[in-house]
Amino acid sequence: MLDNLKIATKINHSSVEKVLVQKLKNLSSQEEYANLLFQFYGFYFELEKKVHSIIDKTLLSDMSKRVHVANLHTDLVNLNHSVAITSVNNYPETIRSVSEALGVLYVIEGSTLGGQFIAGMLKKQLPTLDDSQINYFLSYGENTMEMWKQFKNSIQETKVEFDEKSTLNAAQNTFKALENWLLLN
Repeated sequence: MLDNLKIATKINHSSVEKVLVQKLKNLSSQEEYANLLFQFYGFYFELEKKVHSIIDKTLLSDMSKRVHVANLHTDLVNLNHSVAITSVNNYPETIRSVSEALGVLYVIEGSTLGGQFIAGMLKKQLPTLDDSQINYFLSYGENTMEMWKQFKNSIQETKVEFDEKSTLNAAQNTFKALENWLLLN
C-alpha cells in the first residue's frame, strides 16, 4: 500500500514542494521565516489533534512521539512570534476514519524526510538561525529515517483494517489542502 501511496501522490507532492521551495527561496529574514512557520502551525494545529484522536497505539505504538506541532510552537516562541491561531483550518473536519487519518499521517511523516534538507537550506540562507529555531524541519533529528521506517513497518504489519482507497484519497487531499493553505495564507 505504501508504494501505491507514493506513486499516487507524486504529482500532489511535487506541487506542494514547488510552492514551498519558492517560499523558502524568497526568505530573507527571520521574521519571514517565522511567518512561514506560522502558516504551517495554522494548518497543522487542528489537523494533528484530529489525527491523534483517531490513530492510537493499536496502529502505531509510538504515536505519542509523532507530534510536530510542538516543534512548530517551540520554533515560533524561540523566534518571538505569536502562536495565536488567526486562520481556521477546516480541513481536519473532513477526516473521519482510521483510513483517512492514516493518509494524512503518511503526508505528515513523509515530510520529515524533506525537512532534513530544508533545515540545511535554511541554515545557509539565514545563517543567524540556530537549531532551536528549526526544530520543525529537524523533526526527529538523526532518528528521522528510523522513525520513517518504523512508521512504514507499523502500517505494513498492522492488524487494523483500513480502506486503501480512502487512505490514498486522504493523502492526496492533504497535499492539496496544504498547497492551497500555503498559497492563500
